[in-house]
Amino acid sequence: MKTELASIELMYLVEELQKLVGSRVDKIYQPDGFLFQLHKTGMGKVLLKIEKNALYLAATKPEMEESKGLTGVLRKHLEGKKLASLEQLDSERIVKLTFTTQKDTYYLYVELFANGNVVLTDKEGIVLAAVEERAWKDREIRRGQPYKRPPTRKNVFQLTKEDFESTQPLGKHIATLGFGKTYAEELCKRANIDQQETKPDKKLAALFKEYQKVLNEKAEANVYPDGEITPIQLASKENGKAYKTFSQALEENLGNTAALQKLTKKAQKIQAEKERINKAIEIQEKSAKQAEEDTIKYQRAGELVYEHYQELKTLLDELNLVKKKHSLHEIAQKLKGHAVVKNVNPKTQEITIDVSD
Repeated sequence: MKTELASIELMYLVEELQKLVGSRVDKIYQPDGFLFQLHKTGMGKVLLKIEKNALYLAATKPEMEESKGLTGVLRKHLEGKKLASLEQLDSERIVKLTFTTQKDTYYLYVELFANGNVVLTDKEGIVLAAVEERAWKDREIRRGQPYKRPPTRKNVFQLTKEDFESTQPLGKHIATLGFGKTYAEELCKRANIDQQETKPDKKLAALFKEYQKVLNEKAEANVYPDGEITPIQLASKENGKAYKTFSQALEENLGNTAALQKLTKKAQKIQAEKERINKAIEIQEKSAKQAEEDTIKYQRAGELVYEHYQELKTLLDELNLVKKKHSLHEIAQKLKGHAVVKNVNPKTQEITIDVSD
């Protein structure tokens, strides 16, 4: 199920979106995310959709919501500006869009990881607004502060053959390099290497060759039965449905997988709530059963006290008289083995008497 873009997918997508460079911003809307209506000579009106987990060329304009929050700021600073460049930052899942006029320059950073974020800065890189302003462990996004990207990792697009060497299962190792599970599986499939192999020394050359091919092959978007949406055809999956562009594949399918994910999460929450309620009922039933048993027990205890009332009164009167001359410790020693008085506790001053049936 597709929930986010991998670095390599964003690379293909950014290449596909280069046709937007040189267009001007006509209008900015806020459906689910943001929709930039652009205009470019020779192309006419084009739509760029920005969601929390993707951005792509849209074919249709969805129902618009009232402008709120960041949308108003984006309109103020970006409408009428030219899209001068659109680039992926190294192999990070961040797209930087540069908007200019003869006098002004603004940068829009679209972060496609975690919960997603859109950050607008001026030409000095000072944050003007963001969908989410907060401090993380290694950076902070705040208005009036310089935009700071996350710590840079190894560039997935500039790996060497040696980077693929590993003593752990190769599939897992490739995934941690920044490819993710899908493309780790794909590289192993293309190079004819078992993903569990730990020392593929003799096959590293073939693996590295396939890695270079994946970075440079012709785009051929596909959507697979498991919900995976890819910019290239995969050898590791079957029965893919081809699309003219990666944007088209994302627009028509990403919402479906996102909706399915929401339904799955909702079902999990309902199941968890059901289990919580059943557990509560079970505890209440046990408590009710215990209370019923206690009621019967204490009711019988009361009946026994009533039945032996005179005997108990006489015994207690005798003990009170003895307590005037002897300590409870002495009384406990003398009453050891008594038929009715079973225990005398000097510390708690409790006396245990057996009047059972």
